[in-house]
Amino acid sequence: MRVLVVDDDALVLRALQRATRGHKQIELVIADNAIDALLQVGATRPDVVVMDVFMPGLDGIEACRRIKANPDTRDVAVILASAGMTDELVVQARAAGAERAITKPIDLPALLDARASAVAESATPIETTVMPTRGADLLVRMLEDAGVEVVFGLPGGAISPVHDALIDSNVRVVTTRSEAGAMFAAAGYAHATGKLGVVAVTSGPGALNSMTGLASAWCDGIPILLLIGEVPRAAHGKGVLQDGSAHGLQIVEMCRHVTKLALEIPRPSNLPHMFRRAIATALSGRKGPVVVTLPLDVSLAQVAPPRVGGAVHVGEVVSLDMLDEITDLLLHAERPLLLAGSGCRGGGAPARLAAVAERFNCPVATTPKAKGVFPEDHALSLGVFGLGGHASAQRYVDAGVDVVIAIGTSLGDMATNGFSPALQAPALVHIDIDARQIGKSYSPTHAVVASAAQLLGGLCDRLAHRGSPTPSKLRALPGRVERQRLPPSQKRDRIAPHQALAEIQAMLPRDTIFTVDSGEHFLFATHFLEINDPDAFIVMTGLGSMGQSIGAAIGAQLAYPQRTVAAICGDGCFAMNAFEIATAVAERLPLRVFVFNDERLGMVENGHQKVYGRRPAYPTTPLDVCAVAVGLGALTLRIDGVDQLDAAREMLRWASGPVVIDVAIDHEILLAKQDRVAAMTPVPPSPPSPPSRPSRPSLELVN
Repeated sequence: MRVLVVDDDALVLRALQRATRGHKQIELVIADNAIDALLQVGATRPDVVVMDVFMPGLDGIEACRRIKANPDTRDVAVILASAGMTDELVVQARAAGAERAITKPIDLPALLDARASAVAESATPIETTVMPTRGADLLVRMLEDAGVEVVFGLPGGAISPVHDALIDSNVRVVTTRSEAGAMFAAAGYAHATGKLGVVAVTSGPGALNSMTGLASAWCDGIPILLLIGEVPRAAHGKGVLQDGSAHGLQIVEMCRHVTKLALEIPRPSNLPHMFRRAIATALSGRKGPVVVTLPLDVSLAQVAPPRVGGAVHVGEVVSLDMLDEITDLLLHAERPLLLAGSGCRGGGAPARLAAVAERFNCPVATTPKAKGVFPEDHALSLGVFGLGGHASAQRYVDAGVDVVIAIGTSLGDMATNGFSPALQAPALVHIDIDARQIGKSYSPTHAVVASAAQLLGGLCDRLAHRGSPTPSKLRALPGRVERQRLPPSQKRDRIAPHQALAEIQAMLPRDTIFTVDSGEHFLFATHFLEINDPDAFIVMTGLGSMGQSIGAAIGAQLAYPQRTVAAICGDGCFAMNAFEIATAVAERLPLRVFVFNDERLGMVENGHQKVYGRRPAYPTTPLDVCAVAVGLGALTLRIDGVDQLDAAREMLRWASGPVVIDVAIDHEILLAKQDRVAAMTPVPPSPPSPPSRPSRPSLELVN
């Protein structure tokens, strides 16, 4: 047995050498300081290290912690010794990973014999204790247990223990070019899969650069776990660089307003429990983002993983009376409408939505964010109602509806075409998993707090229980989704947006996932793309942040590597987040990015002209989209007319990395839309008519 003894007392080392001379089974190696001992452990790989606790420079407890943290040496047994051994030192030694903590003087042969007997007696023991592990390693292990397969982010000093622990895991790490890009990538991944998106960034600017993506996830109800490294607790409030604690930037307090939960891990023993709570919070109820800040000393500390039992679940119960009442409303309605929001996207809700619509012979419209949850080629589809929506949906609603079932939508202005009063039907049933969304903009006659999947499943079950009744009136089918007819571009070097979208969709596979940014191109994509798969249209309209589509495409491509993912963005959006193209190149992701380039911030210019009657100039030039994309490592092509995209067909088919196509758009071709600003502006009261001169009252004398 090879034994390394580490002690700064030369007399102790000589005494141990003399005591072991007659023991041929012991190969003794000595070191008089912990630094040399670490080198010896790496070079000679001893079976046991016996080390003094108190030595100058690096002490024995920290040396033991480093031996146990290294994957190559963690199997080496470490015994810590001290002439002044106390109960507190024993606890610290075990926390550092030591096998035993003993009191000097050391009888090495007896110690090794006793150790061998103990090992033999416990050859098949029942495990009652768990060896401590580094906090960052425990955290990553918990991510793996939660099914996390990819972590996005940027490295930095305060978050480095987590990134170091990720090296030893099966989790894929995607290093983006900005924290904002990491947040949008995680959002795209979570949006496409319904799973938890995870981002790991450092403190200070790393946390602050994540705020826009965090707020976007909050507004859209997307489950993201943002891990933020923090300076050590002992440095809080001392003016150190990037202090985000309650005594510095107050990162947790900032994040509380745009998260379901924001917390700092206060001590190592809290880590497993608070982290478990954060994951559960992000994925429960109305999903959303959570933030966990990790002080550097907490992520480096040794934590004993506890045995955890039990779980808390939030149940959803819709009474049978309510289900029967909704069923009767739909059965006896003359002009009913199912308005499906993005809450209908997961959990089997799309299939249940189709089943309910077909059973009741009821037309279905979707909100812009929910586009695709009901197939747009279905005979009962009205298309999209709201911003960028279809005339077929608007006409049906404007003609009068007597029952509206709004499922999984907050009924915000984009989903209601500027709060259309026609949606306030005699019977308005509003279903949402978040009670805060109900009653904000309309007065429902029936309010149900439940998930879309649970409510729709309940309706299907009640129909089966009641013998599949049919509506009392035979309703006319709405017909095909009706889209606006727009003219082609008359310019020789421009293409109309709707023509470009038609060519793009004809060229790409049917199951292509489209991620769409914020701008005029969003209106055209919502209106002219035909989406028939519930996961094929990803937009984040809650905050309407520009530059989201490329990051979201990265996340969606990682979620579905066998499917084509296409980002539709404007030139202004491309300028904000173009460097994530380099991330796609580095990760070898075959994204297809179509930049609708009108050389201006078109939606802002158009809106300004409509409101103020004059057009400002907000150009994006000079911006050479292709040159930027080439510099980032992508293949590129420029399109400035019809039938040119066919030249890119082969490139899109064989290119293994991202392809960026600069599409020269005619900005003068616009989609007719509701004036949302006017819809939200209170109607000024009519000026009062001048008061008529009052007649002189007669005087009545009373005796």
